[in-house]
Amino acid sequence: MAKTYDQHLQEGLAYLSLPALESRSAWAPNTDVYETPDNLVVKMEIAGIERDDLEITLNDRLLLVRGHRKDPCRQRPCSFRQMEIDYGYFERRIVIPRSVDGSRVRAQFQNGFLHSELPKSSTSEHATVTIIIERAS
Repeated sequence: MAKTYDQHLQEGLAYLSLPALESRSAWAPNTDVYETPDNLVVKMEIAGIERDDLEITLNDRLLLVRGHRKDPCRQRPCSFRQMEIDYGYFERRIVIPRSVDGSRVRAQFQNGFLHSELPKSSTSEHATVTIIIERAS
């Protein structure tokens, strides 16, 4: 069956690591994806988020990062004079362009950045892995 225009658009957005059109995200953190000789690396700017408010899952070749940045005005009333920081729920879906070893994926959260290393693999895996975020040393 031929794909519709919307399916092609969604695949294109996923490939470019852009948020999907119908995403529930209130915002999307800035993200770099790059390759080293041994790893694919995903670096995400998420200052002000608690480590426990993050979830990372690798499902086949899709890296899913979800989290929540708490709004300070929910705890006590305030009136913004200027607002440039995004708050609330976010979800980033990043298509991984090649096979990786899901059992060796590492993630660290330090200085406002989530740094995930996905070791390259020559074999294709089809598994879902929840990634534990290590404490930075």
